[in-house]
Amino acid sequence: MMKWLEEHIAVICMAFGLLSAMFVMLSWGIGYYANALLGTHFDIFSCWQGISAMGTGLVGLLKWLIDSTKNSPLGEYPRRERE
Repeated sequence: MMKWLEEHIAVICMAFGLLSAMFVMLSWGIGYYANALLGTHFDIFSCWQGISAMGTGLVGLLKWLIDSTKNSPLGEYPRRERE
């Protein structure tokens, strides 16, 4: 189980990020229409902050994936240099 998790952690993280983004977009849409139709005071700006945070995390994950696949030999994890 742990071996499978180690091999697929990037896919799991990306799927979680995309599902989270979809959830935030859904709640933004509900809040937007609730403000218009029901007069609620849903803070729509908070959804944009959440989307930008998830986007930043996704860009960081993609950068790490590209760096680790292009800068390391096939089948080896990147080594951390000790100072």
